[in-house]
Amino acid sequence: MNNKHIFWLAVGIYIAGSELIAQPEGGRRISPEQRAEQQTALMKERLVLSDAQVAKVQEINVKYARQMQEVRQKNEGDWEAMRAQLMTLRQAQDQELQTVLTQEQWQQWLAVREEVRGRRDNWRMSGPPLPVTPPSEEQSTSESKERKKKERKNRSRDANPNGNR
Repeated sequence: MNNKHIFWLAVGIYIAGSELIAQPEGGRRISPEQRAEQQTALMKERLVLSDAQVAKVQEINVKYARQMQEVRQKNEGDWEAMRAQLMTLRQAQDQELQTVLTQEQWQQWLAVREEVRGRRDNWRMSGPPLPVTPPSEEQSTSESKERKKKERKNRSRDANPNGNR
């Protein structure tokens, strides 16, 4: 898996967490089971879980992904109530995960979550990264050309911040 795949997987996993509430429709495009599978895959890769740990972590992640989905649906529009309930669920999930993971794995998981959070925050401030796949057929050629022109301009500005040529 290359770094882009790992990055996107990590972003998807983090979105599944309690931080999702900032976006009314964000993250609802995938099922709780898919969310749990993504999170488990990230944990397996980054924490080097045993097969037994993977099975237990998957079970925990599915359980809480389903509960979090229910909370989102039940509290739609009431952000404060949703946030409080999601945080409570995240804490309960963390407690269960700690019973499966070693202390070292748990510390690694906390670091992974912080890394994903930092990437997400950077993404919010600077906008989404460029798509990995080519533009869809629905996008006009002029939009694609305009985007490429802006990318070149930004790259040249980054390479020469004083504007000197």
